[in-house]
Amino acid sequence: MQTHRMIRSTVFGADIAAALASGAARADMRIAVVDMQRALNECDAGKRAKDQVKAKFEKSQEALRKQREDLDRMKEDYDRKALVLKEEERRNLEKDLENRSLDFKRRYEDFQRDLKRTDAELTSSIVEELYEIVRDYGQKNSYSLVLEASNGLLYSDKAVDITEEIVKLHNASPHKDGARRTKDKNADKD
Repeated sequence: MQTHRMIRSTVFGADIAAALASGAARADMRIAVVDMQRALNECDAGKRAKDQVKAKFEKSQEALRKQREDLDRMKEDYDRKALVLKEEERRNLEKDLENRSLDFKRRYEDFQRDLKRTDAELTSSIVEELYEIVRDYGQKNSYSLVLEASNGLLYSDKAVDITEEIVKLHNASPHKDGARRTKDKNADKD
């Protein structure tokens, strides 16, 4: 979904640049810029989502750290005993270490995927709300264009940046509590 929006925004931005360069743009065109990533990070719901992801990250990271320490201790123990072990015992320990290493690697990769998925689940509805607020704000304030700051925009005057206004509107919007309740219900299912 995000990639599709980025591509659409980039293509749209190229079309706008071409229209401006050709002189086809009207003289009364109003343009604003919003940094959606900053808005997500600064709005209250976005901060709560990031805190939830961070808490999950820290809990899982601690479990992985303990598993890694156990694996390191086993490796050290093996290295000390390897020369005095019988061939079959040594092979069995090597195989056990290899299996445990592979298990650790799989758990780490699963952890990374789960973290990304959790982040996307928690923030996708917030991003949709932010886009809706930007559209409404643009219409109400008679903007011809509202561009996303991080999609190839090389320069913009700070005076046309509406990110703070969007964050304030999102924090004051009534639908943000509904999104939080939905997320809380989803968290209860886990």
